[in-house]
Amino acid sequence: MLSRAIHHITRLPRNFSFAAGLAVFICGFFLLTLVPATNAAAQQSLRIAAVVNDEVISIYDLETRIALMLVSTNQKNTPENRRRLAPQVLRTLIDEKLKLQEAKRLAISVSEREVNNSFDTIEKRSNLGKGKLSKFLAGQGIPKTTMTDRIRADIAWVRVVAKRASLRSPISGEQVDEKLAEIEANKGKPEMLVAEIFIAVDSPEKAANAEIQAARLLKYLKKGTAFASLAQNFSQSATAAVGGDLGWLKQGQLGRKLDAALASMQPGQVSKPIRTDTGFYILLLRRRRDDPGLEGLGDVYVTLKQLFFPVSTSAATDILATQTAAANAARARAGNCGDMDKLVIENASPMSGSLGRVKVSSLPDPIRRVVEKLAVSTASRPVRTSDGLVVLMVCKREDASRAALRNRVHRMLREQRYNSLARRYLRDIRRAAMIDIRL
Repeated sequence: MLSRAIHHITRLPRNFSFAAGLAVFICGFFLLTLVPATNAAAQQSLRIAAVVNDEVISIYDLETRIALMLVSTNQKNTPENRRRLAPQVLRTLIDEKLKLQEAKRLAISVSEREVNNSFDTIEKRSNLGKGKLSKFLAGQGIPKTTMTDRIRADIAWVRVVAKRASLRSPISGEQVDEKLAEIEANKGKPEMLVAEIFIAVDSPEKAANAEIQAARLLKYLKKGTAFASLAQNFSQSATAAVGGDLGWLKQGQLGRKLDAALASMQPGQVSKPIRTDTGFYILLLRRRRDDPGLEGLGDVYVTLKQLFFPVSTSAATDILATQTAAANAARARAGNCGDMDKLVIENASPMSGSLGRVKVSSLPDPIRRVVEKLAVSTASRPVRTSDGLVVLMVCKREDASRAALRNRVHRMLREQRYNSLARRYLRDIRRAAMIDIRL
């Protein structure tokens, strides 16, 4: 339940592909029962786990975040699992400190209202009801700041990266034109929908630990843990905010080793950890398709008409055959949309007629797949639905305007720049920091 809630709360604003995900990422709710602390336990929780440029991360901070990780990835809360997660969780907490420190250095602040709005969004998308998340946390003895501190760090980091990006030259019209031309030139070429989990190797001596971490994540995946949940919690790429989603890619875009792995994979398959110069990747190949070109960038609207021939799911074979023959006969007579209107009257089914102007992407998958490839004024083959057969005809097709396509590509280029900058920026801050780990 919690892993689904965390996955659903990650929604992206129009301006930043990684922004909203970072602002609400991993802020679900805790299913952790805390026992009253003894004096010894209280002293243990106040011990220092790490010092980041003179700011402290306590054992309590670490234990609380580990508990969230365990719940959100559907792992058992055992001493062994907690021990294994500790290094990765501590790294996440250290990164949060660094992000807030950099925001402070740049005089970037996040208001309480913004933090509370994000908290309310989490509550709403977790279907808990107004005020129930705060009550739940309080009932478990968990301060609300456990969540709001993370929210604050993520919002601040979005603004830090945006400020750094604003100092660079803006994306030019020529760059947008080049990208548009590239997209159209690639129309019809095979592409893959890919997701990633990335474990960084900042220095050679850390490679062994990173490899162990990647192998452990692969085991979780094989046991059924959702890829998006693991990516959100463990991946060190900017795509973690969107469950590791890289979008549609073509062969050659990820580098030789990753491309070679994808070439041998089937949809739904997860790769073994792949070592690169920067770290270890685990890839998920979701789908393959032929690139739709510019049509895939904007909303396409069609004016659609249909002929409906009722056939129940339990209908006998001969009834299905009769209705299929009738649908094919009507299809043969439908040469244009005027013919469809006449056939609608003859058909006399209340479900036949005009469907009006509809967005192609909003149609049910079986219908959408037919309509996407259907030429104007051409009757489709009969399409089986849950309660019958339909013959479809597109009377008008409206592709996205050139201005809308340019805006979409501009956002795409900007998002790519921000994602790349965010990763390099955090790496540089981490290398320059004074970090004392005391575990």
